[in-house]
Amino acid sequence: MSAAAVIQQKATGTRNLSLRDAYAVGTDDIVDRLGVAPESGLTAAEVYRRQRQFGPNSLRESRPKSVWVILYDQFRSIIVVLLGAAAGLSLLFGNWTEGVAIIAVIVINTVIGFLTELRAIRSMEALRRLSVLKAKVRRDGRLQEVQSKQLVPGDIVILEAGDIVAADLRLLQASKFQCDESILTGESMPVAKGVGPLAPDTILPDRTNMAFQGTAVTSGAGEGTVVATAMSTELGQISALVEQAEAQTTPLEK
Repeated sequence: MSAAAVIQQKATGTRNLSLRDAYAVGTDDIVDRLGVAPESGLTAAEVYRRQRQFGPNSLRESRPKSVWVILYDQFRSIIVVLLGAAAGLSLLFGNWTEGVAIIAVIVINTVIGFLTELRAIRSMEALRRLSVLKAKVRRDGRLQEVQSKQLVPGDIVILEAGDIVAADLRLLQASKFQCDESILTGESMPVAKGVGPLAPDTILPDRTNMAFQGTAVTSGAGEGTVVATAMSTELGQISALVEQAEAQTTPLEK
């Protein structure tokens, strides 16, 4: 089976390619699956074909939410309505202390809810900005700089200190290479990287032969091949989970 056929087979039923076991196999196996020669990279024709097949390497954008809508949402809770009614009745009957206390609770609840949701939305916007980058790739045997949204599975990406990783990569070469992965794992210390295969059950923070989209290269130099783009990256999955999160009904509301 040809390399192109292998990629087509793996992409059946999905808009993007994601080699989830890339960390568990050797570098030769990965480049063979992706049909790419690391020393020359993909050809322009193959890049074009894969761009049409897999689409742009960018996170899905949701409809922006204004601060006024966020603020309005804080008053849609049945608890807030009941507290407001209680405050109104207290003031109506001259119970000023109780009325003011309830109003204070409503204000505090609204401020906390507003700030929490606003931070979540701003975090989503920050995640999307991380996908708007440039990347150094090897194509047709030449080193080129392209927009990160133009990356495709199989692209050979060159990384050095100060770069932001533009897609999920399986590292092929690494020289004193370290990445800050706090955006994914919360780990504040840079992670030293290598290229050897890992056990199939290795958890995300320990996948030291991978470089993930949105993480920063803190030292050294490396080279990797793209194994996941857009919403199939680890960053894309976080973005999708945040989008799908729904407000839970509290026990008090029930």
